[in-house]
Amino acid sequence: MRTYKIFHIKKAYQPFVLGREKMLQEILGRDNMQSNQDHNEMTYVCEKIDEEFIKQSLERKLSRLFSHNEQDMHKLLLEHPLKGSIQMKFEPYCVHVWCKGSHMLDLDLFAGFSDSSDCYMAFQQEEASFGWLKPIKVGSIHSFTEILDFA
Repeated sequence: MRTYKIFHIKKAYQPFVLGREKMLQEILGRDNMQSNQDHNEMTYVCEKIDEEFIKQSLERKLSRLFSHNEQDMHKLLLEHPLKGSIQMKFEPYCVHVWCKGSHMLDLDLFAGFSDSSDCYMAFQQEEASFGWLKPIKVGSIHSFTEILDFA
């Protein structure tokens, strides 16, 4: 089973975060927030998760792929007869995801998220890996020099 934590990075902070993802993972990727400062940093850099918007977006994108779809308050379960299942739990600033089965599940899920915004970032717990769910186009941020100025 693979577990992820998905955050919606504020568009204004995307240039700042670009290239510093590892540092952000050290703060946001932990199982528990260690201090109030960690929580404050999370709320400063991340948008609140819009649970209904995400559920609707995933429903639109993934409904034809998944045979079973169950929604509860703050939870979502998607099952595919061959690939496996995806379980999600929604928190104010984070979506916890558990994928059991094929790695194709992860790709389907990430495609569903990336259709709604280019600001989602995922941290995989087991391998300490991370990435933007939709590649950032340099033209989508103010300028490439902004990235260089923050480095």
